Formats: sequence, structure tokens, C-alpha cells
Amino acid sequence: MYTPAAFRETDPAWIAAFVARHDFGMLVTTEPFMASHLPFHFDAARGVLVTHLARPNPQAEAFRAGPAPALAIFRGSHAYVSTAWYGALPAVPTWNYEAVHAEGMGRLTEDRAVITRQMRALAAAYEPEAGFDMDQQPPDFMDRMLKGVVGLEITVGTWHAKRKQSQNRPPADRARVAAALEARGEHEAAAALREANGLG
Repeated sequence: MYTPAAFRETDPAWIAAFVARHDFGMLVTTEPFMASHLPFHFDAARGVLVTHLARPNPQAEAFRAGPAPALAIFRGSHAYVSTAWYGALPAVPTWNYEAVHAEGMGRLTEDRAVITRQMRALAAAYEPEAGFDMDQQPPDFMDRMLKGVVGLEITVGTWHAKRKQSQNRPPADRARVAAALEARGEHEAAAALREANGLG
């Protein structure tokens, strides 16, 4: 990911929090050349991204022979930025956005206990109150469901994080862009810009 210095983010805590907030990411492999949209969990203690794929998904073949390169992409808010919002001209329109790329080695697991833990953690994260409960499902049903997936763990070697939030514009323009985004109803994008620039 092309990341000029003005937009580069290196804080591990920010990266981990970003991935936790935007955890429905994209897995990219080269052999096969393919992308899948998947829920991820980052195990910060081990430096590992955890997910699962449907067993018939051909992307799983990338890891059948052993560990293989993988890229996981996470994208946050994004917004078009008009030059009409700037005080300093000339300028061109642009796009503000935040993204994190994780590069590493992916390894498949078919260990039922590992996959079950992954599924429990996913359900607990999204259904902290009454909702889906694996233990309340018929055992034969859950057995079929678990046989239909494979687990994947990506040991992350390199993180690339980008916060393109008008940092290259004068401070007054940053405030104007945030206000314009709010007025347009793009509250998440406005909040991300304010946070990246310390605008409160």
C-alpha cells in the first residue's frame, strides 16, 4: 500500500484497535489469485490473525501444502473531499480513508478444538447477550457445520497502516472538511478526521 509519510500510522495499539473495529476484512492470496471477505480476530499476544473459510472455498488450497503468504486488508471509513471545502486554493478533490494491511504466513488448521474455539470467540464478540449458542444446537447439526469449515491463522510479519485524513492541508482546511462531512451526514468519516488531526 502506497503510504506517504504524512499518512503513515505505526502505533501498534492504534492498529490493533482499528482491526478490532473493522474486523470483517479481505484475505488475498496469489496462488490461487483470489480474495475472500471474512471475519478476523487478532490475537495480539501471539501476533496472529485468526479466521475460517468454507471448506469448498478454493482459496483454502493456497495453504494445503503448508504455510503460504497471505495478505489481510481492513478498511475503515472513507469519504470524498471537495475543493469547495478548502480555504487554500488551488487544489484538487481527493478521498480521505483509513486502511490497514497485514502481511504474513497463513497456516490451515483442521483441528476441531481450535475451530470450535474460534467459532465461540466470534459468537461471543457479536452476541454478548442471548443469541446464537453453540451448546444449544443439535450435536449432529454442529458436527456437520464444523466439518464444513477450515481454520486459518496468519502470523503477521508486517503491518502497513494508512490514515489519509487531510493531514497535508492547512489546519483551517482540516476543520472545514470535518464540518462539511458532518453536514453531509458522514459522521464516522468526520470523527476519523478529527481524531487523526487532534481536533477534538
